[in-house]
Amino acid sequence: MTRTRSILLLALTVFLALPASAIGQELQSELDRLINESRLRGATVGVVIADPETGRTLGSEKASNRFIPASNMKLLTTGAALHILGPDFSFETTLATLPPKQGSANPRLLVLASGDPAFADPELLSEMGLSIEQFIGIWVDAIVATGVTEFDELVLDTRIFDDEYVHPTWPVEQLNKWYCAEVSGLNFYTNVVEVFTRPTREREPPTFTVEPDSPDIRVRNQARSVGKGQQTVWAARAHGTNNLVLRGDVRWVGSPIKVTIHDNAIHFGTILKDRLANVGVSVGTVRRAGTGDDVEARTDLHVVRTPIEIVLRRTNEDSHNLYAEALLKRIGHEVTRQPGSWANGGTVVRMLVQERLERSPASAIVVADGSGMSRSNAVTPQALAEWLISFANDAELGDAFIASLARPGRGTLERRMQDAELDHRVHAKSGYLNGVHALSGYVIDPESGKQVVFSILINNRPNNVPSRFVHEFNEKVVELADDWLAEQVARLPKGDDTDQFGG
Repeated sequence: MTRTRSILLLALTVFLALPASAIGQELQSELDRLINESRLRGATVGVVIADPETGRTLGSEKASNRFIPASNMKLLTTGAALHILGPDFSFETTLATLPPKQGSANPRLLVLASGDPAFADPELLSEMGLSIEQFIGIWVDAIVATGVTEFDELVLDTRIFDDEYVHPTWPVEQLNKWYCAEVSGLNFYTNVVEVFTRPTREREPPTFTVEPDSPDIRVRNQARSVGKGQQTVWAARAHGTNNLVLRGDVRWVGSPIKVTIHDNAIHFGTILKDRLANVGVSVGTVRRAGTGDDVEARTDLHVVRTPIEIVLRRTNEDSHNLYAEALLKRIGHEVTRQPGSWANGGTVVRMLVQERLERSPASAIVVADGSGMSRSNAVTPQALAEWLISFANDAELGDAFIASLARPGRGTLERRMQDAELDHRVHAKSGYLNGVHALSGYVIDPESGKQVVFSILINNRPNNVPSRFVHEFNEKVVELADDWLAEQVARLPKGDDTDQFGG
């Protein structure tokens, strides 16, 4: 007998007689048992399981305590972005020309940025079958098509965001890593470069290439080639510069090393100027737009558009931090009409918590950044569960929000819940920082549309508690929510199908 069949029979013979309060008590006792039997001694565990249809909390633990949410912060950021920008929004990055300055006969080039984190994202380029050079070549061709061979300057209008590229609470020692990339009004190639290495003779420096290649990148090669041992090559960047140092051993041609880049707008402008020079088009100064620059008189040459659904997917399913930070700053700009910042974006999120949630006040959350990299973020399991409920019941935004989340076997859940016994679909967002684990989302019955939401936040995991113990506990909580949903679905009118059970 299948697990689902057993649940149906049990529900129809016993469960129908239970009042709602007894059902809630039963699930609470099961949750208490899971927590008591878990191998998470010393960790602080917060859980809420709730019914979106009634808003009723079915089981909870430390629901009103504030936890560091890690990447579960992205649920707040993406939901707020959907609410403010709407499901039909697209980021646009525009290449244009500007009239000559007074006293010059040469026009100017303009890149008008929108904060798009997907602009030349290598992952998305790969999905489209484009290399980075082919992408840049499209822009070069659009400029060449004007017939102009000399431009006085390239103006990069990044004023949609402020110039605070790195959040002050991000770990300094990780700012070289791709997940701590700078955040700019003009993002390019997810604000990293990729360094490819190849071994040469024993103990000799390896050869290397940088993609995309740029005149503003300088590399000091202190790595060495080895014939045995481990591949330990890595790269570092001096803060505030684009000077890289290669260190470690290179034994084989491996995956590229991703290193963050400083001042991505100027970096992109330098690359575009270089590629134009290769085809005989000269560009003078490369600079960011200032207060005196008027871009209304521009003539558009080419526009790159990224639908918000792609940005949401990369933020939630792939947990890409740059995407989340760009969304947070963009909604800050959208509401205030000032350059988007962590401050005004965070204020917008807190405003929406007050607007969308009935029980959790804005004080239930602290918004430091949009991705959850900052340990200064805080949220209660109750607020996060209510946030999920608000989208489950949102006819306009709910589907897009839920579709952006990872599922077992995909995205950040690719290797999660492989052994879980689940009857329904799971859409969820995971999260991890040192000592912090999070998993929040939905269990959904696709036929009836009924759902249950869950939020699991775990802080202060001791170093001697393996992360697999956390994953085991999370899966058991999701299974508990799945069982509850199966019972609810079993109670739904089945028409003639109930005759086989005496209905």
